[in-house]
Order: sequence, then C-alpha cells, then structure tokens
Amino acid sequence: MITVQNLRQSNLSLPPLTHQRVQELKQTPKGQRIMQEAFQAFPDLIKSLTNALQEKLDQYSSTRTLGADFSEGPTLETLVEEYQFLEFVQFVMFLKFKDEKNKEASGHTPGSLQANRA
Repeated sequence: MITVQNLRQSNLSLPPLTHQRVQELKQTPKGQRIMQEAFQAFPDLIKSLTNALQEKLDQYSSTRTLGADFSEGPTLETLVEEYQFLEFVQFVMFLKFKDEKNKEASGHTPGSLQANRA
C-alpha cells in the first residue's frame, strides 16, 4: 500500500497549501460546494476523500509496479491535486470548527443578534 508518506519519501515535493491556493480552490465548483457544507458533514467527507485518495494511490502504485500504461490510471499531478484538495477540506473544517466554538462561546447564532435594552 502506498501512502502520502511514501510519496514524500520518494522525493516528491508536495506544494504547500498557501492562501492563494486556498482562494483558487474556493472558486472551483467542488470548493464552493465544500464551503456550503455544515460542520457536522466534514468528518465523513474527510474520511471519504481520504479513502478515495488512498485508492488512487494504490492504483498509481500498481500501475508503476506492473509497468502498465500510465494513460489508464491517475497521474502524479492528479494525486497531488487530490491531496491538496484534501488539505483544503481539512482547513475549511478547522475554520468551521472555530466558528462553531465561537458561536457556543458567544451564546448566539448568526441572525439572532438583538439590541441590548438598557
């Protein structure tokens, strides 16, 4: 089984998830759907994306091991893109987690602000 750790050890440089890249990913249709997801959906979403990436990594590894035609399986660029998108989803989950905690701490939900009556 090939993992992201194996990719890192194979001298593959995984690009960092920069602010600019986050903004680019937010603009994609997939990124826009992710931004609309409720916080509660993220653990399952991350698990699903992780499993899908692992399957593609396994397929890529098998293709390389067997010397098969690379045009049929995922490319290295596709794997890097999928990995970076997974990092993006984890980043968005963190932001939504912070928002949830801030809501709990402030005791209100968006749209329920009331003027203080003195």
